[in-house]
Amino acid sequence: MIADTVLLITASYDEAAKHVTDHLEKFGVRYFRLDTDRFPTEVKAAFDPYDGLILSDGKDNLHSSQVKSIWYRRNVAPILPDYLDEYEREFCIRECKAFLEGALASIPTNRWLSNPSKIWRAERKIYQLAVARDIGFSIPPTAVTNDETVTRHFVKSKETVAKAVSSGYIDGPTGYSAMFTTTLTPSDLVNLNGLDLAPVTFQEKVQKISDIRVTVIGRDVFAAEILSQSHESSETDWRATEDPEIEHIPYKLPNQLKSQCLELTRRLGLGFGAIDLALTPDEQYRFFEINPNGEWLWLEYQLGFPIAEKIASWLI
Repeated sequence: MIADTVLLITASYDEAAKHVTDHLEKFGVRYFRLDTDRFPTEVKAAFDPYDGLILSDGKDNLHSSQVKSIWYRRNVAPILPDYLDEYEREFCIRECKAFLEGALASIPTNRWLSNPSKIWRAERKIYQLAVARDIGFSIPPTAVTNDETVTRHFVKSKETVAKAVSSGYIDGPTGYSAMFTTTLTPSDLVNLNGLDLAPVTFQEKVQKISDIRVTVIGRDVFAAEILSQSHESSETDWRATEDPEIEHIPYKLPNQLKSQCLELTRRLGLGFGAIDLALTPDEQYRFFEINPNGEWLWLEYQLGFPIAEKIASWLI
């Protein structure tokens, strides 16, 4: 078989994936979209160590030997019947996840955007900070700890923000909720009970003019300046804005900073990265984090960045 098919790993509600497949169709490239929430109830799969992997969505079939490249967006929990109890549901979700992770890793292609094993490692924010430091990014003074003594010493002489060590999203009984970066107040430090149950990232608060969002696809780099300081709700964390139309402006990165962004994705083994920076009043840049699978569709809508087209081009 000829390896001529792009495989997309995502979810049925992923609007960004549709933009990429539109470009693949325009380029005349065959693709197979695996919506992981539809597996195993609607999408069927079979793996044979001698014959490889076969995927079927009821309309099309794909053999692993046909895969030219893979865009890995997300592997979400399957939609399962209501009659399962919580233990059966947990077992099925675990088995589906294990199957997909193993089966996808068996596909004989090295062209991933990006390989899940690289994504999972790069998602570890402590590791990101260590790599970013080595590359030369300027990082705000930071302490990641579950030690109350260390915390009180760190915050004693500086205005401090707190944020989650991981994603900051909680999957609760009423759905997802987000814990955004928060400025600490004196009352927050009165009682630090709970810190011994989970570490927290403490960071000196950055005085900034704006936030810079950098999207890297291969060697292509798109930067947007987010005018976060124009709204009180977005001063600390622009994601918490109460203004859905918060102003964005295309931004030209200095050459050295652009090179650092490219080097960061390369060092992390990623083909894609969404990097968050701050621009300070003295025109310096502070590194916050990189999201190996960050969102970008709103940047196409607001600024016309051709990110979907660049992703499709990379995959073919």
